[in-house]
Amino acid sequence: MNFEVLLQVVIGGVMMGGLYAVVAFGLSLIYGVVRILNFAHGTLLAVSGVLASLAFSAWGMNPILIAILLAPLLFLCAYGYYHLLLRPLTKRNHFESTVGTVLVTVGTLMILSDVTAKLAGSTQRNIPLRLDAIEFGDIVISATQLLILVGIVVLTTVMHLILKYTRFGMAIRAVTQDPTGAEICGVQSTRMKALTFAFGSATVAVAAVFYVISFPVDPYMGFHLTVKAFTIIVVGGVGNLPGALAAGIFLGVAEGLTGLYWKPEWAPALSVVLMLLILVVWPKRLGGKI
Repeated sequence: MNFEVLLQVVIGGVMMGGLYAVVAFGLSLIYGVVRILNFAHGTLLAVSGVLASLAFSAWGMNPILIAILLAPLLFLCAYGYYHLLLRPLTKRNHFESTVGTVLVTVGTLMILSDVTAKLAGSTQRNIPLRLDAIEFGDIVISATQLLILVGIVVLTTVMHLILKYTRFGMAIRAVTQDPTGAEICGVQSTRMKALTFAFGSATVAVAAVFYVISFPVDPYMGFHLTVKAFTIIVVGGVGNLPGALAAGIFLGVAEGLTGLYWKPEWAPALSVVLMLLILVVWPKRLGGKI
C-alpha cells in the first residue's frame, strides 16, 4: 500500500471525524443536562444545511454570516420546542417520560425531513466553496478542509471554556450534578434545561455550515448522523467536548481505514458496531461528566 495514499485517507478521516464531533457536541450537552436523547438532532443539521445552501445560492451570503444568522434562529425555535413539547413530559413517570421523548423527537425527525423535502426538494445540496489546495509532495490537502478543521478546534475550545468558566456553564454543571442543590443556590433548573437544550441545538448551525461546505446534504440524511453522534457520546463521554473531538476523529479515521483495507460499504456500519462493543465491554462509559 502506497504510504501517500494511506496518509491521504487518514487526513480525510480526521476531517470527517471532526465534523462528526461537531454534530455530537450539542447532543452530548443536551443529554448531559436535560437527559433527553434527541433523535431529531442530526435531522436538524440536515435541514439547516439545506437552508444554508439555499441562502448561499440565492444571495451569495458568506457562510460565516449564514451560521451567525442560523444560530439564534435555531436557539429560539429549540427553546420554544422544549417548553411546548418536551417540558410537559417531565411531569410524567420515568417510563412515560422516556417513551414520550423518543416518540416526540422521532416524530419531529420525520416531520422536519418531509416538510423540507416538500418545500426545498429532496436533492442533495452543498455550498461550493473551494480554495486552493496545499501540496506536500504527493499529499494534497484542501485549504477549505484545513480551515474547517481549525474552526472545529476553535469551536471545541470556546465551548469547553464556556462550560468551565462562565456563569452559564457553571449553572449547567450545577444542575447536572445536583438539581436540588442548584435550586437552593438560586439556579432555576427548569430554565437552565431549556437554555441548554436551545444552546445545544444552536451549535447545529455551525456544524451544518461546516458540513455542507464539505459534503452534500439532503433532508433525509439526518438519522445516520444522529447515530454517529450517539457513538461519539458513548466513546468520548457525556458532556466531555475534548473527548468528543477525539472520539469523532477516531471514528472518522476508522471508517476511512475500513473503506481502504476492507469494503467501503462497511464503513457506515462501523459506528454501530463500535457502540455495541463499548456498551458490552465498558457499560459504564455513559457516566461522563460535564
